[in-house]
Amino acid sequence: MDDFSEEIFQELGLDDDWDVQQLLVGTIHVVSIIVICRLCCCSKSVPTVPSADQQQIEAASTSMQKQKRLLTSYLLWLNPFFPAHHLYLDRLAHAMVAFWTLNFVGVGWVLDGFLMRFYVRGFNSQRCAPDAPYDDSRKKLLCRLPLCFVGLLLLGLGAVVYIPTVLHHLQVVDIDRIAAQTQVNPYELLEISKSASLQEAKAAYRSKSLQWHPDRNPGCGKECDDKMSEITKAYDLIKKRRAPAPPDRTWEGWFQDLAQDWKHIFEVLGQDKAKKEE
Repeated sequence: MDDFSEEIFQELGLDDDWDVQQLLVGTIHVVSIIVICRLCCCSKSVPTVPSADQQQIEAASTSMQKQKRLLTSYLLWLNPFFPAHHLYLDRLAHAMVAFWTLNFVGVGWVLDGFLMRFYVRGFNSQRCAPDAPYDDSRKKLLCRLPLCFVGLLLLGLGAVVYIPTVLHHLQVVDIDRIAAQTQVNPYELLEISKSASLQEAKAAYRSKSLQWHPDRNPGCGKECDDKMSEITKAYDLIKKRRAPAPPDRTWEGWFQDLAQDWKHIFEVLGQDKAKKEE
């Protein structure tokens, strides 16, 4: 990364590579949500309704197809890993989406069990009956329900994951201060910028420690002890923030860090509520 890019990231409040990775993942997440919402909610252009003669010709050409059986569809549905029931009912697009998303992480497979009767009825009424209705809005709605569910699920998960980071960067909640359990922000306490390196933080910690050490300030007493405790807590937090992620980091550790961030947010909200009551 060149100096110009580093200056841009510092202006945006991105202190290290981990923040940049979070930004990229968040951008991909938002784009995915927009694409899914586009597929689920945005209306498509209404096709021109064919004439009665054209409908009769199309119905006659498809009336020779055999009707699909509900029992066969359910037997194929019993395999949750391969959407054979969609292929049986000529739902090719639905089958491809279900296959590449593991049947919407199992949710789509459960929904298919409840909607199978409508799938079969829709196929038989449109492909086998000469007077099949032209309107297929119900079919489109049923196809979009799993996508809408997955989109809402991703939106909720994104809110849980990214809200603490967004609130912290917008300075709505000072997570660093709550995490360090200090009276002021740890970076302000050590008088360094948020983009400072670990070496700069260590130098500031040594300088502040010498300044407030009880041996250098005889008679300072409790004030120096409290100040030294604050300085130590601030440096410990910055050292933890600057430490590289362990190679054996697990999802459990990631969930624990996320839970800690939400805990800090609720602590801030509780403190604000207590101040208002006073």
